[in-house]
Amino acid sequence: MSLLTDFHFLRPALLLLIIPAALLCWMLARTILSNGRLQKVIDPELLPHLLLRGGEKRPWLFALIFALLTAMIIALAGPTWRKLPTPVYSNQDALVILLDLSPSMRATDLAPNRLTRARLKILDILKQRTDGLTALVAYAGEAHVVTPLTDDTATIANLVPPLSPRIMPVPGSNIEMAVETGVRLIQDGANGNGQLLAVTDGIAQEALGTIRDTLAGTSVPLSILAVGSGEGSPIPKTNGSGFITDDTGAIVITNFDRNTLEKLAHSTGGRFARISVDDSDIEHLLPENAQAKEAELTEREFDQWREEGPWLVLLILPFALLLFRRGTLAGMGPTAIIPACALTSALLLTPSGDAQASVWQDLWHTKDQQAQQLLEQGEPEQAAEVFENSQWRGTAQYRAGEFDAAAKDFAKSPSAQGLYNLGNSLTQQQRYEEAIQAYDEALQKNPLFADAEHNRDIAKKLKELQQQQQSQQQSQQGDNQQNEQQQDQQDQDQQQSQQNDDQQQQNGGQQDQQTSDANGQQQPESQNQQEQSAEQEEQKDSDQGEEEEQREANENKPEPASDGEQQQQTAGAEDSPLDPETQQALDQWLRQIPDDPSGLMREKFKYESLQRRRAYRAGEWQPPENGATQRW
Repeated sequence: MSLLTDFHFLRPALLLLIIPAALLCWMLARTILSNGRLQKVIDPELLPHLLLRGGEKRPWLFALIFALLTAMIIALAGPTWRKLPTPVYSNQDALVILLDLSPSMRATDLAPNRLTRARLKILDILKQRTDGLTALVAYAGEAHVVTPLTDDTATIANLVPPLSPRIMPVPGSNIEMAVETGVRLIQDGANGNGQLLAVTDGIAQEALGTIRDTLAGTSVPLSILAVGSGEGSPIPKTNGSGFITDDTGAIVITNFDRNTLEKLAHSTGGRFARISVDDSDIEHLLPENAQAKEAELTEREFDQWREEGPWLVLLILPFALLLFRRGTLAGMGPTAIIPACALTSALLLTPSGDAQASVWQDLWHTKDQQAQQLLEQGEPEQAAEVFENSQWRGTAQYRAGEFDAAAKDFAKSPSAQGLYNLGNSLTQQQRYEEAIQAYDEALQKNPLFADAEHNRDIAKKLKELQQQQQSQQQSQQGDNQQNEQQQDQQDQDQQQSQQNDDQQQQNGGQQDQQTSDANGQQQPESQNQQEQSAEQEEQKDSDQGEEEEQREANENKPEPASDGEQQQQTAGAEDSPLDPETQQALDQWLRQIPDDPSGLMREKFKYESLQRRRAYRAGEWQPPENGATQRW
C-alpha cells in the first residue's frame, strides 16, 4: 500500500520526452523499411551490405528501441517511493555561558576594557562550537536568560555585542542567581548533562558557599574564565568624568583573586583559566574530547527520497546489448545517426523557450523559491503571482502597493506576525480602527512584540488626527450652510425693500415723506448687512487660522519608527482625507525600521525584573539576601 501511495517521479517533466522518442522510432522505421528512398542515395551494389542480413525487415527491432528509450526516460524521471533513513550523530554536550555585566566590567586594565575582551572571547568560543547545545545568561544584580540551550550559535553571536551593564535593570553582581539559572537550563534542556562557564572579573567571598551548595547535588561543573590583568583597575563613570568611589570617597579598585577562583572551579569539577590573546584559554577550558564523548547516534527520515531509476538501467542493459549484434546498428544506416543524436541532445541539453524554461526551473526550485528570487530582483508584482505561501504572497503584494490584497492574505494567519502584518496593511489603507484591533490581537498572542505595540500607538494617533479633520470638515460645512441662509435672508430683505419703493412711487403726494421714511429705514438695514459681511470675513479668517495651525502641527509632529515597507504612491492621493503634508509625514513614519537590539533586550530584562517584583509582592518569590546589588 505504501508503494501505491508514495510512488511519484522526482523529475516528472522528463516523461514528456516519450513523445519525441516515439516519433523518432517511427521515422527510423519508415526510413529503414523503405528501400526505395535508400536506393536514391546509396549505390545499389553497396546497399545489400548495409541492410539487415541481405535486406531482411525486422519491425520488432524498432519496438525494442522504443521500449529501451522509454525505460531510459523513466529512469531519468526518477521513480521513487521510499525515503532515505539518514543516521545523524547528535552531540548532546551542553554549555551555559554566564557573562558578568557588573559595573567593574567597564574597567580599562585590558584594552579597550574588560567587557569588550570578554565579548570577543565569547564570540571565539561560539565559532569553535560546531555542534552541541549552547546557552547564554547575563547577570548583574539579577540574572537573565539571553538565549536558552540551542545549536544555533550564529543567533547567540548576534546577541553578544549589545550586552553591557547599562541594559541591566538592577546593578550589582549576583553570580549565585546566574549559577542557579544555568543549572536549571541544563536540567531542563540537556537532562542534566552539561557544564557552566563563568566569564567574570571576580566573585565575592560571600557568594562562594552558595555556589558550592547549588552545584553539590548536581553533576554540573563550573569553569571560570577570569577577565582582568590581575593588577586591579578603577571603574570609570558612565559619563567619562572620573572614577567610581565608595561611601568614604575612595576610588574603587576591582581585581580577582586567582587562588580563590581556581579553588572554586576545581571543587566543582571545572577548570580555571585567565583570558589570553590566543585560544589557549579556550583549549584548556573546553577540550575537544570532552565534547565528543556526549555524542549519540539517532536515525531520522528526512524529505530525501531514494531514487529507483538506476535499477531500470540494469534491467535494460541486456536488451540494449542486442543492438550491438553485428549488422544491427549498421543496418540502420547513416540516416539513423542524426535522429539518435537529436534524442541524446534532447535528454542532455537544457530546454529553451519561456514555457520550457518554466518547466526547467520547476525541476530545481519550488514556486516559493522562484518567487523569492523575483522579489529580490525588485519585481514584487510577478512574485505575488508565483508565491504559494499566503504570508509571503502578502509580503510581495505589500511591497507592490496592493494593500487590500495583502491584508486578505495576512488575515489567513492567526500568528502574532501575521496579525502584525495585517495591521500594517490596514494602516496603509487608513482603516485605523481595524488596524488597532489587529495589533491588539498580535499583542495578546505575544505581549513582548514591541513593534506591534509601537505601530498600534501610531495607528491610534492617526485615527485621532483623522477624526479631528473630519470634525473640522463637518463644522466648516455647517458654517457654510449658515452663511447661505443669511445670504438668502438678505436677498429677501432687499426684495421687500424694492417692493416698498415701488409702492411709495404710486402714492403721489405722500412720496417725499414715505421716501424719507424709507431712507431712514434702509440705513439700519444697510448697516446690518455690513455687520453681517464683517462677521463672514471674521469667520473666514478664523477658518484659515485653524487650517494654518493644523498644518503647523502636522509639520512639527514627531516621526516614530514603524515597519520598513515602502509606501504606495497612488494617483488618487487627492481623495485622501489627509492633507499632503500629513500624508508625507505618514510615509516617512511607516518607512522607518527600529533597529536597536540592545533596546529590545533592555526591555526584555526590565519586563522580567518587573515580573519578579510582582511575584515578590504576591509572596511567590523571595530574593536572596546576599547584598548582590551592592557589589561591583
